[in-house]
Amino acid sequence: MKSASRRNLTRCALSLPFILAATVSARAEEDPCPPLIPPVDMQKIMTDPDLTDMERLKLLQNSGRDIREPATWSGCHTVLDKTDIYAPITIEPGTTLKFKENAGLDIHSGGSLNASGTADKPVTFTADDEMPGYWYGLYFDSNSSKNRLVHSTITYAGGNQKGSGSPMKRATGDSNPATRAVMVHEGASLRLENTHISHAKGYGIEVLGALQDFKNNKIDHTDVPARLIPDTVGTIDENSTFTDNEKNRIDLVALGTLKQDASWVDPGIPYIWNHITTIAANLELQPGVEIRMGTESRMSISETGSLKAIGTAEKPIVIHGVSSVPGSWEGIYIKSNSDKNVWKYVRVADGGDGGSFKTSVYVGGYLDISDSWIENSRNIGLLVNKSSGIDATIKKSGIQYKDNKIDYQEKD
Repeated sequence: MKSASRRNLTRCALSLPFILAATVSARAEEDPCPPLIPPVDMQKIMTDPDLTDMERLKLLQNSGRDIREPATWSGCHTVLDKTDIYAPITIEPGTTLKFKENAGLDIHSGGSLNASGTADKPVTFTADDEMPGYWYGLYFDSNSSKNRLVHSTITYAGGNQKGSGSPMKRATGDSNPATRAVMVHEGASLRLENTHISHAKGYGIEVLGALQDFKNNKIDHTDVPARLIPDTVGTIDENSTFTDNEKNRIDLVALGTLKQDASWVDPGIPYIWNHITTIAANLELQPGVEIRMGTESRMSISETGSLKAIGTAEKPIVIHGVSSVPGSWEGIYIKSNSDKNVWKYVRVADGGDGGSFKTSVYVGGYLDISDSWIENSRNIGLLVNKSSGIDATIKKSGIQYKDNKIDYQEKD
C-alpha cells in the first residue's frame, strides 16, 4: 500500500510542471507576476522519507524546466530558469514575461512559440532587472510554421548562453559577439513582424536557419543588430530599421552558396561579407546597398546565378573593403552568362588580391556595366577572360577608373 501511494505521489509530482504551465493565467489573481513554473521544493524532495533514490532523482530531473504539453499563456509571469519547450505554446496579446538572470526559452523540435500581439497589446519579453544581457534570450531549434514573434518587444536579453544546451556554432577564430537576444538555429524557422528588439548584449538576432518573414521590425541599442545567412537577407523589407547600435551593420554568415532568388534592400547600414560565397541564384541589389568585404572574401557568381545591381546617381551601390587598403579583399568573379548581370551606378573598390586572377572584377561570362567606378585595386581593376571556356562578353560605357595598378585588361 505504501509503495502504491509513493508511486501515485511521484506521478503527481512529475506531471505538476505541465499542469502548472497550462494554467498559469489562473494564478495571476494571487500574484501580479507569478512564476511561469513555480520552483520545486528541493529540500522536501531530498528529505522525504517516502521517496526512493530513483524517485528522488526523477523529481530532480523534472524540476519544472521542461514543458511537454500545449499551453496558452496570458497576463504577467516570471521565468525563473532556462525553460525547454517541446510542445506548442501560444502567448496571448498583452502578455508580459519577466526573466530572471540567465533565464530564457529554448524551443525544440515538436515545440513552437506563437507570440502574436497587436499594436495596442504587444507581447513583452523583458528582464527582471533592466540590464543588457541580464537574461538568456529566445532560442528556436524548431522548424514549426507556428514560430512567430509578431507585435512583440524583446529587451535586455543576450546573457550567458554557454552550457545552455544550445550549441554556439561559432566559426573558428570568429571575434564577433557570441551571444544574441533571438537565435534561429540551422533547420529552424521564425516569422518576425512588427517586433522591437533592444538593449541586447551581442546580436539582436542571429539566423542560421530560415526567416519566414522579416517585416516592420526595429533593432536598436544592441552590440550588433543582426547576423544572417545570405539566403535570409532577402526577407528584410524597407520598413525595418537598425539604429543606435554600437556597431551598425548586418553580418553575413558564409554557409557556402546562396541558392534562393532574392532582392536585397538598403537597410541604412552595411552588409558585412566575410567569406568566399557563391551566388547560384538571381540576386538583385537595390539602390543604396552597401556591402563591405572582409579580408580574403570573394563574391563568386556561378553559371546558374546572376548579379543585378542598378543604383542611381544619388544612391549608388557600393561594394568595397572593410579596410580601404588596396587588395583588402579578393574581388567579384562572374562565371555566369546570364543577361541579368547588369550593373549601373556601382562602385567597386579595394579589391584585387588573392584568387587566380588578382582582379577586383573578373568577367568569365557576361557583364553589362555602365556609369560605374572601379577603384583602388591592388592589381587589375577589371579583367575580361576570353579564354575561360565560356564566351566572355562585356558591354561597358562610362566606367571611371581610379588608383588601380592596372585599370583594364583582356585575356585572350
